[in-house]
Amino acid sequence: MILSLSNQVHIFITSVVIGIISGIIYDIIKIFRIAIKHNNFIIQLEDALFWIGITFFSFTVMISRNFGDIRFFNIIGIFSGMILYILTVSPIIIGLSEKIIYIIKYILRLFITIITTPLRLIYIIMLKPVIKLIKHINKRCEKLLHLIYFCAKIKTKSFMGKTRTAKDKKQKD
Repeated sequence: MILSLSNQVHIFITSVVIGIISGIIYDIIKIFRIAIKHNNFIIQLEDALFWIGITFFSFTVMISRNFGDIRFFNIIGIFSGMILYILTVSPIIIGLSEKIIYIIKYILRLFITIITTPLRLIYIIMLKPVIKLIKHINKRCEKLLHLIYFCAKIKTKSFMGKTRTAKDKKQKD
């Protein structure tokens, strides 16, 4: 079907908007990666799912707007929108998001520190001396067991020596 120039411009603008939406979605994924660290496998999986989803979304919208035709300027419009967004707005959004994430993490750490301080004080005041006492008792027990083992070794040697002399006496008789 032949489209008028105004329809083609409208479709191209729709393509650019789809590209901008794609950039926004990818920024959301990047912000999520900043907030929660990912390993390489998860990053690759997220990227693959992103591109599959964006491709499906873009072609669905373009097919419905173009009456089943995908034109080259549609693809150029999508990539132009993404590049336009990534070069202009994305650095600002990522920078603000990093600062907001840093502030939220700082507040959470502060909150956790405030909550755990009484527990740490209890640990320092009550449990730490008990743990030191238990370690001291363990050391004493180890030394005692070592001495007992050493004495048992000496007794065994002297017992074996006495039995040898008794055997030697029997053999001489």
